[in-house]
Amino acid sequence: MNLWITRDESLNALKSKLSIEARYIEKGFTIIDALLRIFEDNKNDNFCMVCSFALLKGKNFCFSIYSLSLDGLAQEAGALLRPAIECFELLDYFFADPKRIQEALENKLLSAGNIAKKINSKHKKIREHLNSTASHFSLNPMACTHLINWKKGSIRYYQEYNENVLRKNLWILFSIMVFLIDSAVRCLTFNELIDGRLTKEIEEWKTSGLKLAKEKML
Repeated sequence: MNLWITRDESLNALKSKLSIEARYIEKGFTIIDALLRIFEDNKNDNFCMVCSFALLKGKNFCFSIYSLSLDGLAQEAGALLRPAIECFELLDYFFADPKRIQEALENKLLSAGNIAKKINSKHKKIREHLNSTASHFSLNPMACTHLINWKKGSIRYYQEYNENVLRKNLWILFSIMVFLIDSAVRCLTFNELIDGRLTKEIEEWKTSGLKLAKEKML
């Protein structure tokens, strides 16, 4: 059995039918790296050092979600969506009160749930949805539908490539990257470390991408 057949088909699609989606995702990672370099250039500042770790962890989660989506494992990738959300919420938590950096340095950070409450997070419903369908094993129909080949009435041994599903998941990933990047930019703006050119580049990527996402997801 070729374990990578779905990934191979996905990679081919990224060069053709899904090339627009691929460009926006790749641009997002390029932007994150640019922000990471700014944080790293100021690593002697504890605020920048801690924020760089939160951003990098968020990037790694996003990359992992991207990778699993190419294998047709978007449901399982959803298990990584929750900690990805926690990364940009942590950046917002630090931005709201930079002195909270000390909590991280002393390994005394609040739980992710309490951090979400502190910043009045709007992602509670998403967390609850992920809890019931992706983050933990469940026999909830929404969590198990993809495990069954309904035509044959048997277990689905591997997830087949589906262009529409992959397209949808790529735009969902794009939206998560927008949240992560916006949170990082706020932290850099607080210290006046980001220049106007990069800010404009990010805004153009975000605005055009969100418009396309809305069109593609209809």
